[in-house]
Amino acid sequence: MSMRTRVVAMATAVLLGAGGLALAPAASAAPPYHGIDGGGSVLDDWQDEENLGVDDYATSNATALWETVLWADGAVWQDDDGDSHTFTKSQIDGSFGPETESATQWWQEHIAGLADNDGVVNEQSWTFAQRRLTGPASGGFVTYAGSAHNATLKRISGKYRVRIKGTGSWKIAYYEQLG
Repeated sequence: MSMRTRVVAMATAVLLGAGGLALAPAASAAPPYHGIDGGGSVLDDWQDEENLGVDDYATSNATALWETVLWADGAVWQDDDGDSHTFTKSQIDGSFGPETESATQWWQEHIAGLADNDGVVNEQSWTFAQRRLTGPASGGFVTYAGSAHNATLKRISGKYRVRIKGTGSWKIAYYEQLG
């Protein structure tokens, strides 16, 4: 091997080694936050959130936050017999099943007045719902002023938190995690 080839090979090895060291800290960094977020005015927090539905983040803390909206607005769902029931606080469980889907369809039609009431929480649903947010107040509390109830949420360090039936404490509203 010529002297020039050795020098180039050695320089390449040094650069690759330095590059590998530079990448090491990035690989150990925490994964990016994937949940309902907000900063500044609450009136522009939710319009860019992910879709929620039976096929999208159906079991998650984000779904529990949406169910809190349904409860606050007194949403109604229909069972298999066509009987109507009011969505209750005890149904805030983070599971986007048939009751949550039916209540979302009712909410989209009766509360938001949306022509597309397919039961999927999309940009239009999030944008309408965020109009009813106030805060944050001391302690990061955000209020959703519903048609039937006011619901309390938390927003701390840009991350929304929600209470879920049976879990006690505030849970970060992650899309891919329940509880």
